[in-house]
Amino acid sequence: MRTTRSWSSNVLQRRRLKIVASLAFVVAGVGAGAGAASTGAAASPSRSSASGQTVTYALTTGEDFSWIFPLLSQQGNEVWDWDVLNGSWLPLYSVGYGSTTGIDYRLSIGKPPVYSDDDTVVTVHMNRDLTWSGGEKVTSADVRFFFELEDAGKHTLGDYLPGELPDDITSVSYPSPYTFVLHLDHPYNPTWFTGNQLTWIYPLPAEAWDKTCATCPVGNAAATPSGAKSVFDFLMGQAKARTTYASNPLWKTVDGPWVLSSYDPVTYTTSLVANPRYTGKTRPKLAGYKIISFTTGTAEADALRAGAITFGFLPISNESQASYFKSHGYRVEPWKLFYNEDIEFGYTSKTWGPLVKQLYIRQALQHLVTENLYISKALHGYGIPDYGVVSAFPGSDYVSPALYKDPYPFSIASATKLLAAHGWAKGSDGVDECKRPGSGPHDCGPGIAKGRTLSFPFIYETGTTAFSAEVSAFDSAASDAGFDITLRGQTYNTLTSIAGVCPTTPPCEYGMAGYAGYMWNYGQYQNVPTGDNQFGKGNFWAGGYYTPKAQRLIDAADSKAGVDTLFADENYLSKDVASLWWPLEDLIVVVKRTLKGWTLSPYGTILPLRWYKSR
Repeated sequence: MRTTRSWSSNVLQRRRLKIVASLAFVVAGVGAGAGAASTGAAASPSRSSASGQTVTYALTTGEDFSWIFPLLSQQGNEVWDWDVLNGSWLPLYSVGYGSTTGIDYRLSIGKPPVYSDDDTVVTVHMNRDLTWSGGEKVTSADVRFFFELEDAGKHTLGDYLPGELPDDITSVSYPSPYTFVLHLDHPYNPTWFTGNQLTWIYPLPAEAWDKTCATCPVGNAAATPSGAKSVFDFLMGQAKARTTYASNPLWKTVDGPWVLSSYDPVTYTTSLVANPRYTGKTRPKLAGYKIISFTTGTAEADALRAGAITFGFLPISNESQASYFKSHGYRVEPWKLFYNEDIEFGYTSKTWGPLVKQLYIRQALQHLVTENLYISKALHGYGIPDYGVVSAFPGSDYVSPALYKDPYPFSIASATKLLAAHGWAKGSDGVDECKRPGSGPHDCGPGIAKGRTLSFPFIYETGTTAFSAEVSAFDSAASDAGFDITLRGQTYNTLTSIAGVCPTTPPCEYGMAGYAGYMWNYGQYQNVPTGDNQFGKGNFWAGGYYTPKAQRLIDAADSKAGVDTLFADENYLSKDVASLWWPLEDLIVVVKRTLKGWTLSPYGTILPLRWYKSR
């Protein structure tokens, strides 16, 4: 991507000039009952409305805050990291407000983008009143700094997919301190580009971060590609040094309402305090909040019972305790999510790839997943079906009608019939063997030798009783159908290090890989569920899945307005069993009745700026 510096003579002055500024536009949050973004008289950045109270927020079992740089690493691309980051470094466009989906312009730095020239040019005007904690205004120079770093380090980022941002931008011009213009490589669907590309952009504090070492002076190093790579490498290196999160001055320059004050790199316990120089009109009502993590559901349930958590989650396996919490000063509610849950296949595995590349084998496996039973038994009713790239989320305009119906209903007989039709028969041990090798429509398939058994490993996340029960039930059904699946339980951190790294070297070394809870988050980085980042060519998270037809449909959904192309894309991925579709469990929130101002976003995000405690 090439950047055009049409006001470069003013860039350095605007980056370095210390401004005692005011902010009337509400960027990071609005008070309860507020409507559109407020404007008005100047607000003093030195006064905070924090009451002095703090709360404790517990993440779901196995989750943690472990990445601090707003450019996300491949392992740090998690909704829990977004929550913390978005409270300190505000995205250009914020998503979701209360229970609604999509862009919320009331909370965004950018005004509604203007598309022109057959949707190949996007002009963004920024609200003018936001400042960094160091005093400088947030301007398009900070957006330019973002693009310089994004372009330099895109191949190491968790939200990057070849062909998408920044590759789909041929040049960027900056006609004023509060305006920038994107020139695109071809026309795009404005809904998709706004919701799935502009939401990636974070103005970054060039005034504090444009340097190549901790002791180097801040300058304009990122203005050249080689310099930007050096700056990017330095910042990424600092973000990997979790022991310094609380002490590193880099992470003290923020434009949001919260700043990190302490961090334990072993337990991931994180404390944030109200930013005293936050200039939003609606200020934090709390002095701060603490984030804690648990490796087991039992530990989190015990902490809730002990009263140590203000806002937390009840594991599905402990849902019988809901009545206890309701009678002891808590609200207990299901939190339904606009996510998807699936088990990824190891398409690039030299050993097991030839098996999972066969559509009929994937279809047979899908016939062995009984979603409604998993929901009713393992999840105790706390879940919704998921038959594709997005769950059957109630009332969503982005979900194809076909995705509300199971395309491959549970049937061991149907699975067995599919396998037999392609040359498989049970051996003496009950495991299917290939009796008809070859590449014909009724053969086992390319790369599958005669006598090959229908065997492969399934690595899955442990520590969650409900998910383990689902995996066990699936394994039992698969055995009845002739599969020999080896279950290999892994911790979450281990699983992320050996799954979701395809098709890069080394290739996938698993047949299937499954995470408890969900596989894909729709939210800040994706609103429109085309599946491009999960299932597009060169993907990181779907085991190397690719078909030319899937890519054509994804490209059409990205480029052409309307929902018809989106639904065609969703329907194909569903029927092609791009991943093994799995039910999406609800989160069960347990919140002290004294905590007010919280909402349950479809994206699973929280907004502590609005939280306050009643007496």
